[in-house]
This record gives sequence, C-alpha cells and structure tokens, in this order.
Amino acid sequence: MKSSKTALPLPEKLPRHIAFIMDGNGRWAKKRLLPRKAGHRAGVKVMRNIVDECFTLGIPYVTVYAFSTENHNRPQEEIDALFALLKEYFSEFFDDLMKKNIRVLTIGDLSYFPNDLQEDIRTAVLKSAQNTRGTFSIALNYGGRDDILQAVNQAVKGGQTVTTEEFQKFLYTADLPDPDAIVRTGGEKRISNFLLYQCAYSELFFTDTLWPDFDKKELLRIISEYGARDRRYGKVKS
Repeated sequence: MKSSKTALPLPEKLPRHIAFIMDGNGRWAKKRLLPRKAGHRAGVKVMRNIVDECFTLGIPYVTVYAFSTENHNRPQEEIDALFALLKEYFSEFFDDLMKKNIRVLTIGDLSYFPNDLQEDIRTAVLKSAQNTRGTFSIALNYGGRDDILQAVNQAVKGGQTVTTEEFQKFLYTADLPDPDAIVRTGGEKRISNFLLYQCAYSELFFTDTLWPDFDKKELLRIISEYGARDRRYGKVKS
C-alpha cells in the first residue's frame, strides 16, 4: 500500500537569496561521542547537499556562514581542523560547482587563512566569475560589525558622503542582493553577527535541528513557510 503522504508543494514565491547559519556540528558530534571535527565533516557533506538542492529548486543566491570572526576564540586544535577540512573539500566542491555553472564568491577577510588555502579560494572565485546559473557565497572570517566598519572606512578614505545604495557597494556583499531568508539551525535564536546590515528585512527561520541532521524535507518546509509570509517592508497591507 502506497503512503498517502505527499511532499509539500513549492510556493510560487521562492526566496531570491537564502542564507544559512550552520549551527550544531559540535553538539551533533558530542551526542555521538565523536570529536568535534567529526561534526564539522558531517556538516560539510550536508552543506553540499543543501546548496545543490537550493540551486535545483531555482534559488539563484545561496550563502553559508562557514567561519566567523568570533571563531578565532575556539581552541587552536579545532581551528586547525577546520582549516584542514576547508583545504580538503574546497577544490572538489568548487570543481563540482564549476561544472554546474555556479559562480563562487567569498565574503570576509581571507588574510586570516593559510596562504595555500587563500590561493585555492581566489582561484575558485576567478575561474567561476562568468558562471550564470547561480551564485554560492561562503562567509569566511566574516563578521557583520567588521563588514560595516570596513565599509565605513572605505567611504571615509574616499572623502565622500554616501547614500544607502552607494554604501552597499563598499560591503563584502556588494555583488549580492540582501538575503530574503536567513535560516539558523541548532536551536539558538540569534543572528550571531551575520549580515547585520543586509538582514534588515530578511525573514528569519530558526530550527532545533542540528546542522548535520538538516535535510531536504526541512528545507522545503522552510521555503513553504517563506512563501506564505506577507513581506511588507514597513508598508501597510492594502
């Protein structure tokens, strides 16, 4: 007997830009008596699947929060493991994105990372610059406050008073539309210094699911809820 359950229908209104705060890798590993790096490794696999699913659904911009400026405060052993994981997966993942005609961007200050990793990242960005199917952005050594400060300093250095539109050109996200939806996994209900300027009118979604357990079903549930929300941007509903 076939199940009567059906998949949630996709709404007519998809987010143009969806961003993910991928939280819960460490807790996922702890629950399984595994080292934290095992959780990060599992999280990378889920990231690849979810990013691919977003582009398959027709969402043209996808951003993930991979390494924040506050992550500097983690144990050096964990930071080194994250660097090694990025190095291991970066070339393979972005070769796959290249084949799928996806443009790669990074937001944040890459100078914190080892030189060889910086070179891998810049090569991926350069090689994919003309791709047109979608844009994948990965936030590396990124913090919303730092983003605003570096943008202000650029404007001051240029000796100019800027409008909202002009100021956005100085942000790390200058080539991206503001996120329509920000999804945070892991149960916490905060933005954690992510896209602070850009999220002024983003729809926020919080789920208790730890990132390594996040799947297509939950993604579709969130997208369906997004489609049902009435985004007024401060206007009165007519």
